Amino acid sequence: MENQFWKRIILCALVVAVTMLPAACSDDDDDDSPAAPASGEQADNGNDNPADGNEPEASFEMLDLYDFTLSIQEGEPNLTLTQTVSGTERRLILSNRDGGSFIGTYDPVAQMLTFDSESTFVIVTINYFGGSDLDGLSILVEEDIVFQEDVPGIQNTFPGEGAFSIRYKNNIIVVDFVSDDGSPGVHMRFNDEPVIFYPYNDFIHLLDENVLVWQQKASLVFHVIEFLAEQAILSARTGEVIVAHAASLEKNGSITFDCGTFPSNADVEDLPTLAWLDTDESGGISPGDTFRWDFTSCWINEEEDLIDDLLRGRIDLLGRVGDVEQRDSVDFLTRFGFDPEVQTSTGVTYSNLVQTEIEGETLEQVSINPERTYLVSGGYNILFSEPAGAE
Repeated sequence: MENQFWKRIILCALVVAVTMLPAACSDDDDDDSPAAPASGEQADNGNDNPADGNEPEASFEMLDLYDFTLSIQEGEPNLTLTQTVSGTERRLILSNRDGGSFIGTYDPVAQMLTFDSESTFVIVTINYFGGSDLDGLSILVEEDIVFQEDVPGIQNTFPGEGAFSIRYKNNIIVVDFVSDDGSPGVHMRFNDEPVIFYPYNDFIHLLDENVLVWQQKASLVFHVIEFLAEQAILSARTGEVIVAHAASLEKNGSITFDCGTFPSNADVEDLPTLAWLDTDESGGISPGDTFRWDFTSCWINEEEDLIDDLLRGRIDLLGRVGDVEQRDSVDFLTRFGFDPEVQTSTGVTYSNLVQTEIEGETLEQVSINPERTYLVSGGYNILFSEPAGAE
């Protein structure tokens, strides 16, 4: 595979950085008053070639476009992002209520992922915005939101179009992504108040600023949506890797990928590993099998951004789906993902995955930001399939 395996999982930047991104609510009246100041991939790094350099050639072709559905169940295990700031634990809990889900398309050639309009989910926030609020934020994608991966610089990956809304109590926040003269940003509106414009770099940091609560919520929800987009891409890349490296996985039981260490001169070899568990003991990779990503201290070093991630923990991938269909003597991967038949667990399950952001002015001067550390648990189901009538 020629592309880097995975972009860093920026779980986000919330008040202490997006606790891996979900959000919170507060009383209606509070949203018009200044908020309290915030307190104090997968591995992209390197490439997606096995560390031993012996990469088998893929025996299949990807389609030009896939539809996908990402479903986060309501109830255990919840997809939860937990963070401890100044001794206080706060959580962001994501779910799809009333049969909703994230739907969209993934273009592996253009490396674009789109969340389609009508995608919906709920965020429950605990200990955000000055207190606990279990009512939740209801989010709806109003217009298709497009994420472009593997583009140098964060600014270039910021959506240039699309819109989402946030509803809670009797309030509504609308956020429109715009790109005026090549400068991305957002137009935001709270209820019937005038529209406000924020350049992208200001918008993504609002949760850390002393601004109105509703503006913090808008920034937080964007980070959640961005996080989910990254997770969908992670799942797509993993599905591709499994098929491309099936022979190595069946022979050795696992494959490793290049990864940096932190600090960079550390005498430690920390390689992310993708392991295969032969669930049905068939001797070969088959539907329903389980896979697992293991990270010990994997530094995802994005040289051009100097905002990097340190990963530690495990991601389990259960109920593997992988349909290959031959057309004109060419095998195409037509359907894939992780969706167990028995829903006792989610297809993609995080086992106390810890993500920490590394910051610095230069590669020689980097440090850990303790306010940008997140613990991820729970998971989701995801399936990619050929668009209807596309064959």
